Amino acid sequence: MAQINFLSLFILTFIATTMAVTPSSNTTTKTYNNYIKTSCNTTTYPSVCLKSLLPYATAVKSNPLRLVKQALSVTLKSASTTRSAISKLAKAKNITKGDAAVLRDCIEDIQDSIGEIKDSLNALSSLKSSTNKKFVISNAQTWTSAAITDEYSCTDGISDEDVSPEVKKKIRSGIMSIARMSSNALYLINHLKI
Repeated sequence: MAQINFLSLFILTFIATTMAVTPSSNTTTKTYNNYIKTSCNTTTYPSVCLKSLLPYATAVKSNPLRLVKQALSVTLKSASTTRSAISKLAKAKNITKGDAAVLRDCIEDIQDSIGEIKDSLNALSSLKSSTNKKFVISNAQTWTSAAITDEYSCTDGISDEDVSPEVKKKIRSGIMSIARMSSNALYLINHLKI
């Protein structure tokens, strides 16, 4: 009988503890999700922002600097993926010499963009310890703006040249995705209050 009472007490305690923890955890997650949604609503491309950042809500919490860094990190990851895809396309056997040249230029533009996004992330990593926070934020803005310029240089290159429609479509899709993420990251940097 004592074993049954102990087991019942254990089960009730476990259930009570689980119920007490779950709503708090759900409330916290909901709060973090709402923070991402609210922050993304005012960006240049809200749906892109939401899709790319909502999966990181619990890591970002409600921290504006973490949000900006995460926005830059997802942009960096997307740019690396796009660079790889375009590099693979440039090595395809059925690509014309003209398409290959445009693709090489585009890969260079994306590589420059990747470097600038990394520079922006590095600048923001020193923000907390910096005595001149405005200067650090200004540097991050400059690097991110430069990244956007390089991304659009790639699409300008394919518009100026006689490039096959299939190659144009593949490049434009990837580059526009990166450019929109970069634009959102820049918006978040511009509105960073530290």
